[in-house]
Amino acid sequence: MIRDAKYFIQISRPLNLLISFLSFCIGCYIARDKTINFIFDHSFWATALTIVLIAASGYWINDVYDYRIDRINKPKRTIVNAFLSVKKVLTVYFLTILGILLFSIAYLGFYINQLEITFVNLLAVVLLFWYASYLKRVSVAGNLLVSFLISLVIIIAGYLYRINMPLIWAGVFAFEITFIREITKDVEDIKGDLQFNLYTLPIQVGIRRTKYVLLVLYLLFIFSCYLPFIYRIFRTGDPLWLYLILSINLVQVPTLYLLRLMMRSSHPTDFAIQSRYLKYLMMAGIVTLLFLK
Repeated sequence: MIRDAKYFIQISRPLNLLISFLSFCIGCYIARDKTINFIFDHSFWATALTIVLIAASGYWINDVYDYRIDRINKPKRTIVNAFLSVKKVLTVYFLTILGILLFSIAYLGFYINQLEITFVNLLAVVLLFWYASYLKRVSVAGNLLVSFLISLVIIIAGYLYRINMPLIWAGVFAFEITFIREITKDVEDIKGDLQFNLYTLPIQVGIRRTKYVLLVLYLLFIFSCYLPFIYRIFRTGDPLWLYLILSINLVQVPTLYLLRLMMRSSHPTDFAIQSRYLKYLMMAGIVTLLFLK
């Protein structure tokens, strides 16, 4: 039992769950006009619980569908059908999903009157299952879906409190970085994906052309870092110098480094390193938005 729990924690990607939780916290901080009063709000903790559990269950069902591919792409880290049976993972998955949906309907939906979040939770569960079972195998459609769901983790704070422009910028930045990372991961996993006839972008156009797609995405991301600064000037005439300085040093310079690293990469293993760095770049980008007004 303890061993199984350990393996379930591993396939839940604890670091990714922590990033999702922190992203939601930052979204709530921005939506509450830069106050931390949300930590005393039971609706915050209830929503955070559903976000973490939905994300974890999404990783479980993804590993169920991908364990054969994972044996090729990451043989030493494959857990499903190696240490945990497919039947056991599916049983825990469906019980967890049932619990999440009942909790969302009863507590979030009716007790605290957050029907919008109940709907978003249901939508996320359905989309994650669709992604794992089908969509991730179809070009960039799966990449776009995952990017949308990650940005939704931040935007959902607006349903709890108030949607404002800094929150929208945070959602946009999370979408952009996640999209870049998802395509980078597809290059990393190209060996196993080829053997199972997936149609990811690197398989369809090749690694060389995918690098040019990533080049465009990186440049668009750097450009978008200036949009909050420009928007603020046109709206109030008050430039956000602190935000710009932090963005250049914490986000844009590391992005240029990753861009240079990506253009010099040729082997799928090179992209694995970039994929890990992009997690921290996403958090750094969102943190800079704490200094928006």
